[in-house]
Amino acid sequence: MKALQSAAALLLCLFFVLPFAGCSREEESNAGKSFTYHLTREPSTLDPQIAQGEDAAVVINALYEGLARLDEDGNAVPGAAESWESSDGFTTYTFHLKEGATWSDGKTPVTAADFVYAFQRALEPQTASSTCEPMLCLKNARAVQAGDMAVTELGVYAQDEYTLVVELEFPLEDFPVLTASPVFMPCNQEFFQGTAGRYGLNYACVLGNGPFVIDGRYGWDPGKRINLTASRTYQGTVLPSDLKLPLGSSEVDVSDPVEAVASGTVDAIALTAEEAAEAEERGCTITSFQDTVWGLCFNLSSASAPELANENVRKAFLLSLSREALLENIPSGAEAAEGAVPPAVSADGGSYREQAGPIAFPAQAEDPAALMQAGLAELGAESPPSITILCPEDPQVTAMVNSILVVWNNTFGQYFNMAPLEESALQSRVSAGDYSVALCSFQPGGNDPVALLSLFETGAAGNVTGFSLAEYDSLVEQARFQSGEEKLASCLAAETMLAERAVFLPLYYGEHCFASAPGVTGVVFRPYGGGIDFTRAGKE
Repeated sequence: MKALQSAAALLLCLFFVLPFAGCSREEESNAGKSFTYHLTREPSTLDPQIAQGEDAAVVINALYEGLARLDEDGNAVPGAAESWESSDGFTTYTFHLKEGATWSDGKTPVTAADFVYAFQRALEPQTASSTCEPMLCLKNARAVQAGDMAVTELGVYAQDEYTLVVELEFPLEDFPVLTASPVFMPCNQEFFQGTAGRYGLNYACVLGNGPFVIDGRYGWDPGKRINLTASRTYQGTVLPSDLKLPLGSSEVDVSDPVEAVASGTVDAIALTAEEAAEAEERGCTITSFQDTVWGLCFNLSSASAPELANENVRKAFLLSLSREALLENIPSGAEAAEGAVPPAVSADGGSYREQAGPIAFPAQAEDPAALMQAGLAELGAESPPSITILCPEDPQVTAMVNSILVVWNNTFGQYFNMAPLEESALQSRVSAGDYSVALCSFQPGGNDPVALLSLFETGAAGNVTGFSLAEYDSLVEQARFQSGEEKLASCLAAETMLAERAVFLPLYYGEHCFASAPGVTGVVFRPYGGGIDFTRAGKE
């Protein structure tokens, strides 16, 4: 009997110790806690190859794991791959997967073939992935995406069951960092095909390899919540016991986001800069990223002001302004923009902005009225278009816009207006193209200057300006396949062109802020809508 009792005691100890193997003493003391994060909207799919938005990224990063994970500093660390090496000047990478790792069914091994299939599926034309831009660095990716080459020609193959080889179009020293993003997550071909087109749409059609799993058949209750629990098959460290992701106001009250996080109703939340300052005073830990650029944006396809399609008309408006005078009214704490690409974006392992330096902003015109008349003459029009500038409801920003209106009214002899809006309403109007001129923001969809610049390419999904210029498109396309000084030069030229052509004038950089509740540690936030990592989250 004593022997049985001793064995039972040993098993009980192992039950508690093994899940936290590799943890520090401090991590062990904070482990096993439940965490809550409110999703602003329900992901339309949890298919990593096509899912969009920060809310989807939060869930997918919990359910799946790429070849690498990112640490708190954004560096690549082992994920599904335990190690990797590069060759041929950072154009070929060999990843060595962890043997013994399984999918969340607990029996199917995660193999190199799962990554090959995922990469190929993301770039297949019929998948129509809008998030596969980071994958265009893969050899033959552009041709595969265009349907000009078979997916089997993509630069990725399984050397053996646990060895994956990835070939790139150009040297990319930080490629392992990219593999931590959702679109690079693995996909089991047999399971995918068995879902008959419903992959990622419900509990039964999700098969992950990450630190968490959906908490049973009713863990995903559409419109209400997505509840996750720590995976028993994951080989890495997972400190939380579960992760609750409520949807909507019926599950958790976040109408006052500062109160929600300061009181511990939620353990982390996104806040405005003003809210973040208040939350910090209440003991919350704040993480912020200068990953947004605000500026004066012209709509070249405006229905209400079609004259803005003319470059001279736009230049007349833009070059009548003194940049120095405008910057006197940027929001408190904001930093004057040096270009369209914000400071948080990196290139070749360093800050793009620091390496590229500021753009050459166009000088104020001596006779902007003459520019306006030249543009109107080209159009056969007699008077400047009627314009209302959309802008955020910020006293300093509205003061800036008012100073613009004073200049325009005096210079062009016509009355122009402004329409201050809540930020969400402003972004909605701009996204719909329902504006002529707006002081609005742009945020890159990834950690690359091209991610921001591509928003102004001809026909791009995020091109809210209607700008279309072959010379600009060529610069951005070149930058996609360049690195080092060549890439910096192409991107800087593209940034400069947006201002010179009076499409977008960068004014100041904005922040995205997140707060962790008092006593909460180890939550890692990602810029550019990259989601949140709760795997090492703890509570003191």
